[in-house]
Amino acid sequence: MFHNAYLKVKNNKPLLLLWATLTSTAPFIFYSWPGHPYKLLTFAGLALMMLQVIIKKDQKIFDFKIFSIIILQIIYYLFISFYHNDFSNINLCIQLISLFIIITYINTFIGFEPFVKSYIKIILAMAIGGTLIFFLHVFIGVAPLFTVDYSASGTSYFLWLTTTNVYFDVSNIRIIRYSGFFDEPGTFGLYSFFAIILNKIYFKNKKHELWLILLTIFTLSVAFYVSMVLYLLFFYVNKSNLKYIVFLFTAIFMSYFYLSTNVEDETAGKIYDFTFKRFEMNDSGLAENNRATLSDNDKKIFFKYPVLGSGTTKEEVYGSNLFSIFAKYGIFGALFYYAFLLYFIFQIALMPHKDFFFYIRILFLIVVNFYSRPELSSVFSLLVFVSIIYFIRNNLQIQNQ
Repeated sequence: MFHNAYLKVKNNKPLLLLWATLTSTAPFIFYSWPGHPYKLLTFAGLALMMLQVIIKKDQKIFDFKIFSIIILQIIYYLFISFYHNDFSNINLCIQLISLFIIITYINTFIGFEPFVKSYIKIILAMAIGGTLIFFLHVFIGVAPLFTVDYSASGTSYFLWLTTTNVYFDVSNIRIIRYSGFFDEPGTFGLYSFFAIILNKIYFKNKKHELWLILLTIFTLSVAFYVSMVLYLLFFYVNKSNLKYIVFLFTAIFMSYFYLSTNVEDETAGKIYDFTFKRFEMNDSGLAENNRATLSDNDKKIFFKYPVLGSGTTKEEVYGSNLFSIFAKYGIFGALFYYAFLLYFIFQIALMPHKDFFFYIRILFLIVVNFYSRPELSSVFSLLVFVSIIYFIRNNLQIQNQ
């Protein structure tokens, strides 16, 4: 017990340094807040990590396989920068160097299991705060402390325990789609989904899983809803718990019936617009598909430059759709962009039969999210893949002993 308590205290400072660094950059929203020293915090955090790793001088924590993937990606990004005369990819090289420093630091001072545990708890804390503000705003209203224009089309409202870019407080309509401390609700939905997946792989904690699913519902993220329906079908539909599935779908139907028959009510109508209306179909597909224009544009660019893409200078790639990475990098470039995903697939292929189909389902759920959010190049996103890869690799090593 004393040893465990000592390790807990020992790991607190490295975890604080790690999260101070991670939250200083995208996909977190803090960097856009007035006066936030995100460049200084990020540089100082990475410098401290690197210094501590150098002082430690532990040869075992250098991961040659991960390092090789990162080097291959950096070489490709440098090549494509000169090929397209587009040096925006240098930023991706810097992110990959930062990723390797952070991976090495986690391996040296924290361990991936404690890191994953902290990740899940932080996402859960944001979900609790966001859901609380969601209901407080519905019933009494919550005024933003301040707002920030973080992009040409996006405004972030800081609501004490959460942020949002969808804020209504007009007439009788009081509703938000909470974002945690990310740029938009769908982003929080994605990282909550990753928290659910990591919990399933590492800990199988039913309480954390249930709370993450229930609380993230109030982001009103369609992508998250689709992911969770598939997740429940893949992992929970059987004879013993069929009654719970029936109860869930009954609750969904009753919610749909209430909202669709009360659309004249301003609040109910707005909730319906944010949820069930987005699944309505017309001759073109989903009636409320706000990514159709983005997808059509990027698909045309991809077919125009199928091998190495257009970069960001020849054509305007809109992003946030299934074709955006292929439009920017082509089929060949996408292999490098998704190198960690390919390594994950390679690790799955080595798994024994009983684990193979479990991870195939995990892989499918992750790939489904590429439909709306294929850009997974941030350090924070890639750490999710690395966490899964380490868990699989450790299991394979144990099984092969």
